[in-house]
Amino acid sequence: MWGRAGGRTCGIVALCLALMSCSQTGNRHTQAAGPPFARATAGPAEHPHPLTEHPAPPALTVPGTVVKGGQGAAGGLVPVRRIGDLPGSEVGPADKVVALTFDDGPDPVFTPRVLDVLAHYHVPATFFMLGWEAAASPDLVRRVAAAGDGVGSHTWNHLDLTRLGEAGLAVQVDRTGALLSAETGWMVTCIRPPQGHENPGLVRRLSERGLTTVLWSADTRDWTRPGTDTIVRRALAGLSPGTIILLHDGGGDRGETLAALPRIIESVQSQGYRLVPICH
Repeated sequence: MWGRAGGRTCGIVALCLALMSCSQTGNRHTQAAGPPFARATAGPAEHPHPLTEHPAPPALTVPGTVVKGGQGAAGGLVPVRRIGDLPGSEVGPADKVVALTFDDGPDPVFTPRVLDVLAHYHVPATFFMLGWEAAASPDLVRRVAAAGDGVGSHTWNHLDLTRLGEAGLAVQVDRTGALLSAETGWMVTCIRPPQGHENPGLVRRLSERGLTTVLWSADTRDWTRPGTDTIVRRALAGLSPGTIILLHDGGGDRGETLAALPRIIESVQSQGYRLVPICH
């Protein structure tokens, strides 16, 4: 009896070991069958951006509209990089005007301080605002408009517009435009695509919504916090008539930008330039 039971036991053990071996082999094959999901679906690498410091944006609550019959530089097909390229700007290539522009606000901490500096020097600027930030601080949108500054859209929550279809544009573009237009009291007609990502198809679709795509001609990359001196140097490098300077009033700690702003203004003015708003 013992011998037969022992034989049966040995047979069962051998069978179990064989099954375990097959199971482990199958698992190894499954894991090696293809690349990880993230690798298979990953898109092109994007530059880091200060908005990674923000919490997730709140839910959308603003109804959207589509603006028809808009215009843009070269019929809406070419992004604006200088003031003179703006439709109806009447700025000539030799006119000594410069535009300060700020992205990623309105920020409840830094935007009011930027506005204080601008008011101290009696100069205007233009603010490309995020929809969810504007929804959280509508008083700041109204303050910017009341000061005579320009206002443009920077989408709802900083998504790459080149990857979106019509449903995505309705959220990122139309809803943001409706909110900003309601708070400023005028139709917002300028948009700055996040990180400057654009292509002819996108620029055309934005133009059909009545929006001019506005980029920049001097990038300070202040969101990387390179130091106040570097921000000033980058803002003034290659300064020429019609320059559009890119700065940030939101998306993170903008202490360096605030420290650089008076120096930028004073230097621009000392060279005989006048600061003007765009998208007003």
